[in-house]
Amino acid sequence: MRVLQPLLDPPRRAGICLALLLAAGCAAYDPGLARRTHTTAFTNALAQRAAAALAQPLSLDACVRLAMTNNYAARQADLDRELSRIGKNVAFTVFLPTVAASAGYTSQAKEPGMSERRSSRASLDLDMPIFMPSSWFLYAATRQGYASAGIAAAYVRQGIVLQTTTAYFDVLVGQDTVAALESQATAARETAARVNAFANEGFVKEWERAQAVQLAEAREAELNQARRALTRTRGELLACMGFSPLAEIRLSGEAGEAAAPAEPVEALVLRALEIHPELALADREVVIREHQVRQAFCGFLPTLSVFSSGSWTSDDLALQAANWASGLSGVWTLFDGLANVARYRASQVGRRQSALARESAFLSVMVRVIAAEAVVRDAAESARLRRRAYEISVTKTADYEAKALEGLLPVSEALDARAVMDRAHVEFVRTRYQERIAIAHLELAMGLTALPN
Repeated sequence: MRVLQPLLDPPRRAGICLALLLAAGCAAYDPGLARRTHTTAFTNALAQRAAAALAQPLSLDACVRLAMTNNYAARQADLDRELSRIGKNVAFTVFLPTVAASAGYTSQAKEPGMSERRSSRASLDLDMPIFMPSSWFLYAATRQGYASAGIAAAYVRQGIVLQTTTAYFDVLVGQDTVAALESQATAARETAARVNAFANEGFVKEWERAQAVQLAEAREAELNQARRALTRTRGELLACMGFSPLAEIRLSGEAGEAAAPAEPVEALVLRALEIHPELALADREVVIREHQVRQAFCGFLPTLSVFSSGSWTSDDLALQAANWASGLSGVWTLFDGLANVARYRASQVGRRQSALARESAFLSVMVRVIAAEAVVRDAAESARLRRRAYEISVTKTADYEAKALEGLLPVSEALDARAVMDRAHVEFVRTRYQERIAIAHLELAMGLTALPN
């Protein structure tokens, strides 16, 4: 019984209970159940969100607005900006006084020949910096950081607009491609059936019948591939808008009007250098580094602060029940192993790094604008050429098929002409929206991408 008595002491009992609770908590966690619970809750939330937003066919503007609200990159950028705002407010607290209060109570056990003694105490300390220049530059740097977070959030949203626009037009291209291939597959099956009938009558050769069948099978395979590609592009558009890639979506096809800038490429480059968000971020980074240099230089300066401290006690043995002291304190670091010198030199190197990064961003913006402007012109020319090639192939195929029916041309030449026409049709469909996508890329390269209000 004496051996078990220590285990029954209150501190030991509390420790045993705490250990049992912790062990029970660890044993109660089921990773599989937690994953299933989260999966069910998240998929249900996605389904509810999609049911409310995807009930009607969506235009490009509607998709962009949904992406601005639901896209996870945009929401993360907003949270980063909020953290920067909180950091700025924390840096400002250095200019405010600090107040600390404490209180205590003491009870001394009774001893033989003495009475029990009880006493209480309290203290109040106030401290206010009056000369601490490093705090000024730290706060100035955090203010610039908060402004940079706002610019970065807007730039992230510009990228989301481009991503949504590209996915929207990719879905339209996929839908048109599937429609074209469905028509081609139907025509190829009809042609194969007609050639097969001619082959049974001995009017065409066996290899020509095989060629017609192979053409129909090829169009069927391309149709299946196009359908799978459309499913993938729809999923990418849905994910960009913050919805489940498995949700159903319909597009109205409304995309507004967009025209390529008429200015020469030199004017576009100069315009981009004036307003591009990356350069604005680089400018503020240089300013932040300059504040850090000034902050490091403050390591050579003294700091001054005023303080006031008061204490109260009810102890009869104290000489005074209340004490109050105020004064001025200063600290000047005379030697810290040359660490302040090293920090100052490091801050100067960091400033030079930010200046070089800004120059690199300057050149990068110029190159991207030039490249994007060239892609816009290439896309416009390519679309015109593809359209013209398709129109010529349609006329040629009709002529060849008519002559083949009259026996003036081999059936194989008519089949080859239809294959060329089918490829030209698909290429024309795929380049129909390339100019719009290229214009969107040029707008982002220039920093001109418009955000919805």
